[in-house]
Amino acid sequence: MGSGTHGRKWFTDEKNNIAFSFLVEANCKIEKLEGLTVEIAETMVEVFEKLYGISLGIKFPNDIVYQGKKLGGILTETKLQGEVVKYLVIGIRYQY
Repeated sequence: MGSGTHGRKWFTDEKNNIAFSFLVEANCKIEKLEGLTVEIAETMVEVFEKLYGISLGIKFPNDIVYQGKKLGGILTETKLQGEVVKYLVIGIRYQY
């Protein structure tokens, strides 16, 4: 069960979507992670262009678009302990 912004749910089916999340042990101040979601989106756009010749765009801050239509999104969530980010969860979802 994926979750999006504003408490929305991500729904995927096995044939037409790819969704995954991974956990990173961060142990850093939250300021260090500023802009991370946009940076992930920019990296994904670069990879698709270089490896597959597909030109994607970004609807800031976290949506990936193709020919004006939303193709997927990136969501980052943090687990704080005081002022330190202990863990970061990065979720990525693509829909065909």
